[in-house]
Amino acid sequence: MAAAAPAALQLLCRPSLSAAQLRQVHAQLLTSSSLSPLLSDRFLPNQLLRSLLPAHPLRVLRLFPRLRRILPGFRPNNYTFSFLIKSSADSSASPGSDARLVAALHALAVVLAWDAHDYVANGLIHAYASHGLLPSARRLFDGAVTSRAADVCSWTSLLTAYARAGQVGEARDLFDGMPRRNDVSWSAMLSAYVAAGGFADAVRLFEEMLKSSVRPNRAAVVGVLTACGALGALEQGRWVHAMVAAGARRSPGNHGMIVIDGVVMTALVDMYAKCGSLDAARQVFSAATPEQRDVFAYTAMISGLSDHGRCVEAIDLFARMQAEGVRPNEVTFICVLTACGRAGLIGRARGVFRSMAAAHGVRPGVEHYGCLVDALGRAGLVAEALGVVRSMPMRPDSYVLGALLNACAARGDVEVGRQVVGWLAEQGLDHSGVHVQLSNMYAAWREWGEVARVRRNMEERNVAKVPGCSMVEVDGVACEFVAGDRSHPRMPEIMSAVRDLHVHLRHRFDDIILVGVS
Repeated sequence: MAAAAPAALQLLCRPSLSAAQLRQVHAQLLTSSSLSPLLSDRFLPNQLLRSLLPAHPLRVLRLFPRLRRILPGFRPNNYTFSFLIKSSADSSASPGSDARLVAALHALAVVLAWDAHDYVANGLIHAYASHGLLPSARRLFDGAVTSRAADVCSWTSLLTAYARAGQVGEARDLFDGMPRRNDVSWSAMLSAYVAAGGFADAVRLFEEMLKSSVRPNRAAVVGVLTACGALGALEQGRWVHAMVAAGARRSPGNHGMIVIDGVVMTALVDMYAKCGSLDAARQVFSAATPEQRDVFAYTAMISGLSDHGRCVEAIDLFARMQAEGVRPNEVTFICVLTACGRAGLIGRARGVFRSMAAAHGVRPGVEHYGCLVDALGRAGLVAEALGVVRSMPMRPDSYVLGALLNACAARGDVEVGRQVVGWLAEQGLDHSGVHVQLSNMYAAWREWGEVARVRRNMEERNVAKVPGCSMVEVDGVACEFVAGDRSHPRMPEIMSAVRDLHVHLRHRFDDIILVGVS
């Protein structure tokens, strides 16, 4: 009978059990002489839960009520709750997870008087935060702070939850109030800024991190490189690259230093490409090992080549990627389709689009349809682009309709353009740029009455044109300028430089004209 006990335990771990099977397991456990001493305490149930935790968090949560049903004497302790609460937090992104489980575990912890235990309290904060239940997480957190039970993980978990909810100000208030910060706390705040588009704030925070003598982890380095790429801050990005490379050389054994692995290498390629230094991006990509050149690295390099007008090279790299056995993902196809459209390779774009599902098992999404519509529109194939939009299995978004509207504007197709604007209006996506585009189309066809009608409609709906903006790097710092804004402290110097540049360009243009005439 002793041999039946392990089989019973294995049966317990199955995803689903009938009532008859549960009774069978119960009987085997009760009649097993070898397990009776273990069943009298919490050791065996806790070991079962712990063994399933790394790979099957949802199974842990399913097993727990079965154990309580089969073993009436089993009373969970702080170790039991640590496994259960971690499973609940880890399963927050899994299909089938239920946020109500956190509240149920919390209630049981209160009943059994384990809720005040530091590890249990901090675990519950993390679980609530992972499920996005901010009010509950905050109530527990405030109580833990008052009792000085909140640890750095709780502070960071709540900070991250606020950031995911778009409440970056709340996240920063928490960050500033932390009694102790580690590299994870710093990188969490930096990532929050990057996710919210606060790229300049992310770069400043990275500088503060270094001044505080906190060694940045991989997440912080990737985050600041992403921010540098978005800002076009090439010098700052180069400095981060040099810092990471120097640290790796000083500590070849990776004693706490960042290694330029595939993730960091991909971030470097992306940063250099977005900052306009395609040669540096190529050098980083070429120096990578075959293991580092994964789908993300190839996608970053393909995107960089396409953005710099090297579209044929981007498409060739896509072919090399497949030849080396690297499977493209959804983003790869977006980059390749974009390159095909920019290069005017319409046949290639159609072929790549068809191959997604047929050859690679990737179902085209709305972004891929948008790329195909854009490619057809650039080639002047408005009717075919309209047919693609009408055949989409999902509702076209602003990018798809915007691409079609641009094609209409380029070809002067007012009728289809009016129809596209109507679709955009139905979805509430008819922002100022859409109306300006339609007005310009009417103006090109000298339909001044329609121009006046569109402008009048914009005024009645209080649709204001968003001012343009540009970004320039000044002494290694990226500065943004909005049209009409004169608030920058160095504006006189900047305007003087702009005037000098204007004069220089005029002289160059005159020289080119003279050479052409001669």
